[in-house]
Amino acid sequence: MFDQMNEQLQKSLKPLTDLAAVNAKALEQLASQQSNLFSTLLNDGVEFTQGLSEKKDVNAVVEAQKTYLEGMQEKIVAATKESYDVISEAQEKAGEVLKVAAEDAQSAVASK
Repeated sequence: MFDQMNEQLQKSLKPLTDLAAVNAKALEQLASQQSNLFSTLLNDGVEFTQGLSEKKDVNAVVEAQKTYLEGMQEKIVAATKESYDVISEAQEKAGEVLKVAAEDAQSAVASK
């Protein structure tokens, strides 16, 4: 009897553990992406700052700044798209988990 109750409890908690796994994976991917983005932007900023000392006139500084900002914008947009993809994928997987859980619950109620 105890084994049956334990099995039933584990079966009922499976959707929660599946959702936790989906969320943990998404969080791990997002953290990695944000860390990479931060490192890249920091390195680019250092390179830009070091390059400014080599510029001889204002036009060269403005052009270097324009190039730096355009590159930064491209990287941020790409990171945003990647983050959106990760979140969308996690949302789809969570939806599937909840759909299966609802179907299982519905069939369990119907069989009783």
